[in-house]
Amino acid sequence: MQTLTGSGGHTGGATGTTVGGQERVGPHRIVAPLGTSGPEGGSAADGPRFHLAYSEPLGRVVVLMTPPEALAADPGFRVRFASEAGTSARLAGPAAAPVAGVAPQDEEPWVAYDCAPALPLPAALAAQGGPLPVPYVCQLGVSLAAAVLQAHTQGLVYAGLTPAAVLLTAAGPRLVAYGAVRAAAPGDGPRTAVPGLPPAWLPPEQHAGGVPRPLGDIYALGVVLAYAATGAHSPDPAALPEPLASVLAGCLAQDPAQRPRADALLQQLQQAQQALPAEPGQEQVPGAVAAALTAQLPSLPAQGPLTPPPGPGEPGGPGGPPAPGQTPETSAGAGAGETSVPPPRPGRRALLRGLAFGAAGLAVGGGGVYAYRRATEEDPPVYRTTPAKGAAPTPLWHYSLQGQEADSVSLVGKIAVVETMGALTAVNVRTGKKAWDSDVFADGGLIDLGRGQVLLIPTFGAMEVVELAGGKSKGAVEDYSANSKLSFQAAVGAVDGILYFLATRGSDMEEFSMVAYDTRKRAEVWNKPLPKGYGALGDPLSDGEKMKVRGRELLIPSAPTSGSAFTYLALDRRSGEKAWEQKYEGIEDYDGPSTFLTEAGILVSPSNDADMLRGFETRGAKKVWEQPMKEHFFSELTDTRSRVLYGTQGAEVTALSVKNGKPVWRTPVYSGGRFDVTNVVLSGTGGTLFYSNDAEVQAFDTRDGAPLWRFATVSEGGGSSGDGTGISGRVLAADDGIALVLSKDALYALPVD
Repeated sequence: MQTLTGSGGHTGGATGTTVGGQERVGPHRIVAPLGTSGPEGGSAADGPRFHLAYSEPLGRVVVLMTPPEALAADPGFRVRFASEAGTSARLAGPAAAPVAGVAPQDEEPWVAYDCAPALPLPAALAAQGGPLPVPYVCQLGVSLAAAVLQAHTQGLVYAGLTPAAVLLTAAGPRLVAYGAVRAAAPGDGPRTAVPGLPPAWLPPEQHAGGVPRPLGDIYALGVVLAYAATGAHSPDPAALPEPLASVLAGCLAQDPAQRPRADALLQQLQQAQQALPAEPGQEQVPGAVAAALTAQLPSLPAQGPLTPPPGPGEPGGPGGPPAPGQTPETSAGAGAGETSVPPPRPGRRALLRGLAFGAAGLAVGGGGVYAYRRATEEDPPVYRTTPAKGAAPTPLWHYSLQGQEADSVSLVGKIAVVETMGALTAVNVRTGKKAWDSDVFADGGLIDLGRGQVLLIPTFGAMEVVELAGGKSKGAVEDYSANSKLSFQAAVGAVDGILYFLATRGSDMEEFSMVAYDTRKRAEVWNKPLPKGYGALGDPLSDGEKMKVRGRELLIPSAPTSGSAFTYLALDRRSGEKAWEQKYEGIEDYDGPSTFLTEAGILVSPSNDADMLRGFETRGAKKVWEQPMKEHFFSELTDTRSRVLYGTQGAEVTALSVKNGKPVWRTPVYSGGRFDVTNVVLSGTGGTLFYSNDAEVQAFDTRDGAPLWRFATVSEGGGSSGDGTGISGRVLAADDGIALVLSKDALYALPVD
């Protein structure tokens, strides 16, 4: 038997050691290479490799995936491989290959799937001697589309779907090699080729280094089905038979915006299947493929002893809680190297009886469509999950913005107010259900005024008070509109209904005042002209320290004017009178983005060359510490006790001591995008740090920086920008057990802590 090595056609053995003439990988003895080689399998020896292997912990044969030795020797690849393998245990549904084990981090990388006997799709075509029958390919497409849909509803992007990653088994198709594209190489540069993947099969938008996204999975699925129906290495919609041709042409569109989403593709494939003339056995695996599967049985070792099944009430047993690391769908091990004990492998007769797709495979499609539905009249259940190690928690809910792109989202209590194209929508963050929508125009965010009211902050025009419960306007505040004596510029904050904001004076807009306004009495409390050097047009302070309300004072930083020392002006919040003013001679040419004041009263500032981070006393301006830095430290985030600074340095998340600036921990992050757009947010308990970039959301344990999980959001396409692919999600806020994540056109709520 020739070998198939995942997406490639490598003919060598797996990465591992040889003991007594038999090759071993971790706790597995290699039984036989899996599949057939050839150009249709991939690009030679640089793809992942698959073997049948005897698992000593399980006592039976599994499908073992290992990377090529060249990649396995790369520490960066091993980290990415382990992360993707851990996340793959979260995949649910009949078409997701159960993950029986993952290599511990100190071993050569491998993943074991409990789905033997199995035959990769290229090997199936080789056994068939050509393309597979169209009815069978339609049924295969239905099952795989349902699996992709279910992954997308979980916030996962497969990024590894190739013909070699589709295994045909007695129970139907099984998907393996999740995340192979992400693991192959960092995703922030051009990809002329991905190891193990022919260039023609890479979604076009990823050739330039684009982050794998859901619509890329649709392209990859189109490639798989086109290959199964034609046997051709390069997907050509014109060569496809009907009714597949019309369906797959959309999948293979060069423009991601022209491809269908997974739910629409599933429906199209089901309709194509129904359009075929009904023939007995048309959904069964072709006879030659079935024979190749059964031919594997004599070469497999005898079934070893299984662990006794758990009794009633025991973990994993009837009526008992799940076993450690077990999930209802996969029973996959939670930690690296842990395994579960699914039923024994089938005998020859059971295998032959099972070589047809059952109704269970179709049920996933309906469930996936239901899971993907937009939040409407029913409240989805709110629950907590304990995911497998490395796997992101299943979202509590997903709320579609109907193709609109969110310009801003503000979290006020249990309500998220989303602004899209000037209109407002309020979503209950506990249920994912729409609370109300309004055509009240807002494009500058909002501020919580307390007592169930918010203030809409405009870029131009009047401020407006809105009831949070129903979205009704309580009236506009016209006094500070453009061309007024005092013109609103930037909000500082609100306390007990008193709004504090920066305003310009006069028509030249070069003089500034601080204003206190009672939004309940609709009356100005005070306004105080600011000395020269404080304030600027719009919100110029976004490049440095922000104005803020702190206790009984308003802290106003000097404008970022090159050549002047940084200064704080403190006003008494009740009267507007000057409380104190402090100049910081050590912070010169103030134009950096990372100078900020912590709640502990330490002003943290980088040097202009970003090679030093300094801490200053707020009152007195005494420098209390400085620490050398290899890269610029970006942060405005501290824990509730203001003991630790959390931020980013290049491709790392970092925790520093507020007391002395020394590192507490530093952890590398996956930077899969081309744009350096990042932010960090703490969970409500302070136990989890969320890092968001244009690739995904990553979670870290704040105690030691240990990676917890990664989450890639789904962009639904058709947004106002017209690119169809969207941007990665980012954590907006996290409180009371929920992290709110925004993608371009959808909201997600993740259970945390």
